[in-house]
Amino acid sequence: MYFDRTTEEGKILETIRVHSAYKRLTIGMWSAIILSSIHLALEIAFNGVFTNFKGKFPMIFVLGYNYYFIGKICQQSKQVTMVFYMIVTELAQIVSPCLAFTYYPDSLIPCAQLSALLFVFYQSFMFTNTKILAFFSVKQIVIWGVFGYYYGMVTFSDPFIFIIGNSAVCIFYFMTNYCEYLKDVHLCKSKLKVQGMHKNILAIVEAISDSIIVLNQDNEVVFANTPAKDLLSNKAPEDFFKEFKYYRKYIQMNILQEKLFDRIKELFTGSLGEEMNFGIVFKDDELIEWRGKLIEWDNMLSIILCGRNVTHLVKMEKESVENQYKSALLRTVSHELRTPTTAVISITQIIESSNELSKENAERLDVIKNSCTYQLCLINDLLDYAQILSGCLKISKTFFNINQLLLDCLKIISIQLKERNISLELVSNELPETIYSDPYRIKQIILNLLSNARKFTMNGSIVLEAFYSCNTLRIKCIDTGIGISEEKIPLLFKQFGKVEDSFNLNPQGVGLGLVISNMLVKELGGEGIIVNSEVGKGSCFFFVLPIQNTSNSAILDIAEENTKITIPSICTKTILSKNEILIVDDTYFNIIALVSILKTEGILCTYAFNGQDALNKVKEKHFSCILMDCEMPVLDGWETTTKIHELFENKEINFIPPIIACTAHTTEVIKAKCNQSGMDDIIMKPCPTEILLSKLKYWMLKGQGYINS
Repeated sequence: MYFDRTTEEGKILETIRVHSAYKRLTIGMWSAIILSSIHLALEIAFNGVFTNFKGKFPMIFVLGYNYYFIGKICQQSKQVTMVFYMIVTELAQIVSPCLAFTYYPDSLIPCAQLSALLFVFYQSFMFTNTKILAFFSVKQIVIWGVFGYYYGMVTFSDPFIFIIGNSAVCIFYFMTNYCEYLKDVHLCKSKLKVQGMHKNILAIVEAISDSIIVLNQDNEVVFANTPAKDLLSNKAPEDFFKEFKYYRKYIQMNILQEKLFDRIKELFTGSLGEEMNFGIVFKDDELIEWRGKLIEWDNMLSIILCGRNVTHLVKMEKESVENQYKSALLRTVSHELRTPTTAVISITQIIESSNELSKENAERLDVIKNSCTYQLCLINDLLDYAQILSGCLKISKTFFNINQLLLDCLKIISIQLKERNISLELVSNELPETIYSDPYRIKQIILNLLSNARKFTMNGSIVLEAFYSCNTLRIKCIDTGIGISEEKIPLLFKQFGKVEDSFNLNPQGVGLGLVISNMLVKELGGEGIIVNSEVGKGSCFFFVLPIQNTSNSAILDIAEENTKITIPSICTKTILSKNEILIVDDTYFNIIALVSILKTEGILCTYAFNGQDALNKVKEKHFSCILMDCEMPVLDGWETTTKIHELFENKEINFIPPIIACTAHTTEVIKAKCNQSGMDDIIMKPCPTEILLSKLKYWMLKGQGYINS
C-alpha cells in the first residue's frame, strides 16, 4: 500500500489529505475550545474561581492554545499545516492517557474512547504506507499500556487475555484505517477518471472547427471553445450577435424576433432539452449557421450555441443549383434545336432523291445538309455535356467488332480529307474480333480525336494506332500538325476552352469535344486522355480502356439489336398500301418531312398536333401504327400512350396499334419512360430514312400477323 507522490494519483491523494487535514484540524480545535469553555464554566460554578487550580489550568491552556492556533492555520503552507497537524494530534494522544490516569481516573473509559477516535479520525487518513500505519496502530496500544502499567492499573495476571485483547485492538485499528485508505484511493481513481473524461471531451470540443458558446440567463459566457473565443474577440454576447444580419431564416418570425440575439433569449422560455435552429447569418462575407439547445450547466439554466461556418457549403449549394439549371437549359435548348434541324435534314434527303435537280441545286442541298449535320454534332456535344454534368449519361456496353469500328472511323474522316495532301493510316496488332464495351462512345472519342487532327494538320499524315494486350485497349492518334506547347495542354480539357493558336487557325466548334471525350474515357473505366505534343512537329493523343474480349462462339446466342427482316419489297408494298399510320407531332415541319418520306413507300398518313387530338382519331379510325412525339402541349406522348392502353382496357377500342416513340432526347431516363408508358419502340431524331422505314414496316407487318413475336 503505497502511492508515489510524483504521479497524478499521488498528487490528487496528497491534495485530498491536506484539504481533509485542514478541515479536521479546524473542527477539532473548535471542539476543544467549546468543550474547554464548558468544562471551565462548570468548574467555576461548582468549585469557585480561586480553588482547584490543578483542574482549571489544563482547561485554560487548551482554550488559549486552540484559540491562538485556529487563526494561524489558514496562513500556513500545506507542508507546515501537515507537520503542525501531526504534532497536535500526537500531543493529544500523549496528553489523553496522562490526564486520564493522573487527574481523572474515574473518566478513564471516555478518555480511552476519545483517544481511539482521535487516532481514527485525525491520524489514520494521513498514512499512505502500510508499515507506518501498522507502527502507529501498535504505538496507540503501547502508550495506554505504559501509562496503565506505570500507575498500577494494568497487571499481567492473565498474559494470554492481555496479549489477545491488545492484539485484537491493534488489528482493528489497522483494518479501520486501511479501509479508510482504500476509500481515499477509490475516490482518487474516480476523480482521475472524471478528469480524464473531462480532458478528452474538452480536447474534442477544442478540436472541432464549430464555435461552441454556453450562455447563462444573465447573458454571460460561461464556456467558449477556442474558435468561439476568436469569433467573440472579447465582446459581450449581446454586442457580438447584434453585428450579424440574417441571410436565411428557417422559421417565420415576427418583427420583434428579427434580431438573432432576441431569438436566442426566447429559447430560455422553452422546456429543458428544447432545440432551435436560428438560421444562417452573415458578417464580413462569412455565413454562419447558429443552433441552440436549452441545457443545465452547473445546476443553472443555460443555452449551448453551436455556430458553423457554412460559407463554402452555401457556395457549393448555389453552384449545384446553378449547374442543374444550366444542364436543364442545355437539355431543353438542345432538344428544341434538334427538332427543326432534323426536319430540315429529312426534307433535304427527300429533295435529293428527286431526279429533277440541277447540278447547282444539288450542290446547294449538299451545303444545307452538311451544315445541318454539323449543327447536330454541336448540339449532340451540348447534350452529352449536360448529361455528364447531371450524372445522367448512360454507358451501354455490348459485343461489337472493334476492327470494323476503326475502319468506319477512318472512312468518315477520309471523306473530309479529300483534296488535302494528308495521308491517313491505321496501325494495329492482332485485335480480338469482338470486344465488350460501348461502341457508340468509343467511336465518338476516336472520331473526335481524328477530327481534331484533321483540323490542325495542313500536310503530312494522321496515324490511328490500336493495340490490345492483357484485357486493355490502347488507342493512339498521331498527327504532324501545328502542335501545342506544354503549358497550354491543360486548356484543351477546360470547359469551352480553346488554345489561342488553334482558335485562330480553326474557330469552329464550342470547345467541348475534347472535354467530353476525356469524360467519356473516364466513364468507360480509363484514366482520361493523355497528350504529348511539340510545337511545329505534331501531337499524340491516346487513351487506355479496360476491355473484355470473347471468341465468336461466345456470342452466337446473342441477338442482334438491328436484325433485318427480309420480305420481298413488292409484297411489302402491296400489304402496306392497304394500311394507314398516325403521325402525332406538334411541329408541322416534322409532319411534312415524315409524310413526304412515307408517301414514296405508298404508306397513307394521318396526323395530329397533340395527344388529345390523337386520342380522338384513334377512337374514330383503325391505324396500323402510330409515330408518337414525346413532348407536346395539351397531352404529351407518354400520357397519350397510357390513355390509349386505358381505352383498350375499357373496350372503347378493340386494337392497340404499335406505338413508336419519336424523340430528340437520348438519355436512358427518357428511354425507360417510353417503355413504362407502353411504347413498343423508339426512334431517335434525326433518324436515317432507312432505319425509319425498316422499323415502321416491321411493326406494321407484325401488327398484321406477318411476323411472329
